[in-house]
Amino acid sequence: MYMRTPLKTRSILFALFALFALLALAIPLAACSETPDAPDEDVYGPSAVLDGKADGIEVPAFGPLPDGASFDEPFAALFAPDDPVATTELALIARVTDARRADPERYDEGANPYRIRYAVYNLRNPQIVAALADAHDAGADVQVLMDDAQLDPARTWNQADEFLIARGFEFEADARDLTDATRTTVDLVGIHHSGLMHFKTRLFDAPGFEAAITGSMNPGDNALLNEETVHLIRDPELIGRYRDAYESILRNQRIDNRWDDAAAVNVLFTPAASGPRAGERLLQWIAEEDELILLMVFSLRDVHARGASRSLVDLLGDKVRAGVPVYVITDRKQSDGVDANGNPLYRNDDTEDELRARGVHVYEATNRRTEYTAMHHKVGIFGLTSPRVVTDAANWTFSGLGSATRVARNYESQLFIDTAALDGGRTGRRYLTQWLRVLSRYAGQSADAGEPSYAEVRQAITTMPGWPTQPVSFSVEVETQYGESAFIRGDHAVLGEWGFGHGGIELGTDGDRYPLWESREPVALPLGTKFAWKIVAAWPAGAPRWEGGEDRASIAVPRPLVPTDALTLTGSFR
Repeated sequence: MYMRTPLKTRSILFALFALFALLALAIPLAACSETPDAPDEDVYGPSAVLDGKADGIEVPAFGPLPDGASFDEPFAALFAPDDPVATTELALIARVTDARRADPERYDEGANPYRIRYAVYNLRNPQIVAALADAHDAGADVQVLMDDAQLDPARTWNQADEFLIARGFEFEADARDLTDATRTTVDLVGIHHSGLMHFKTRLFDAPGFEAAITGSMNPGDNALLNEETVHLIRDPELIGRYRDAYESILRNQRIDNRWDDAAAVNVLFTPAASGPRAGERLLQWIAEEDELILLMVFSLRDVHARGASRSLVDLLGDKVRAGVPVYVITDRKQSDGVDANGNPLYRNDDTEDELRARGVHVYEATNRRTEYTAMHHKVGIFGLTSPRVVTDAANWTFSGLGSATRVARNYESQLFIDTAALDGGRTGRRYLTQWLRVLSRYAGQSADAGEPSYAEVRQAITTMPGWPTQPVSFSVEVETQYGESAFIRGDHAVLGEWGFGHGGIELGTDGDRYPLWESREPVALPLGTKFAWKIVAAWPAGAPRWEGGEDRASIAVPRPLVPTDALTLTGSFR
């Protein structure tokens, strides 16, 4: 028999039901309103680089190649914003384009030996975009893979796709819709993936020539003002590994990894179908280091890896307790989840706080060149006398490197470089110097966190036993008076401390070389030293005749793309 529930009881039940309903609704609402993690991707906005200039000043990325530059070495590292990274990339495009123009042969689809392949997260550099279109017009086989989200018309700051399509590029929004036939004919392809298509790989082929560019830097515009790494690779085996990875991405496949203990440079890709994982080798190299650890990593999280009992934070803390100097530079937008002005946008990650609690020095950098620029390196430097370097495109996050139980979600690449085996440590010395250069720009931003100053860190590191020196020579033009000689004086003790320590470095000449005066032998400066200098003409006894103008400023580091340790500084008496 049906019995009506008393009114009072029904009221209580209704109130309880309403309470449970509100609680059930509140749980997902709370989850949705939780501040999200900062995405481990680049943030884009209006370009600050126009016609190779920012604020009317030429960007070093478009500067000339240094004297003696060569594209023939197996591996070379360049750094933005200091080196001619855009000039280098444009030169490689031009090499393929010019070679194609000189060849009257017609080639069937898929058989063209003049090829340019880009697998990049984003593409915004107008000079590079135009050069790719020109290469396509010249008959080179050009294909560009991009993260499909970057091709979204709502992202109005990305216009390369519209430009390329207007120049005749055949477009497919999703690589999964391609057939075996169209994979060789489509020129611009969106890559849809569970994570980001975060490669920064460019491949260049012509008869008798092959090269690759990879690193942390997208072929972008504001990226030229970032702290970035760019690698020029000529080693055929290494280029082949990137070429295989490109084809895997095009086919929406995971990438097979392999490791060669005898190789100076190895590359590991994510997500891995087989073989060693990048996160595993990264933690292994940290665990093995007992001399010095320097990191500069855009997005840094507490990396865990398959088979590793200790995480990144644990290992770095272990190293500090063992007496190993450990210094970290990371991007503040990523570590604190803020914009360029410090306004909260995402969850404040606590990795840097955990590191500091373990005695690691952490510097959080805000690149204020524009609202959208970053400290975008993904670099670990391990060791001093024989430095090993981990670098390339991969962020040090779960999405970029995976975890102890899951493979990474992003398409990424990570290089492992034994620089002593590669080139006698020259690449390692360039990385050591760049780390100091980056620290010099941002160390002051972490003074409130109690971190030591740049001068203190430089003194502590560069006075370590085994810190390298850099040979420096001078070759200058000076019109001297009879009896005068030419000297170099500078602010470093080796250069005479502006004449207060000694008379400077005396140069030599002869009848065939005059008015060119050159070093009799190189002087050795501590690697990474920033120094000021001027040309001086003087008699053996008498007042010196100083050149006019501002002090000349240099840094003791091997030059990019030059296959020698020698650094020769030039100038003319002003």
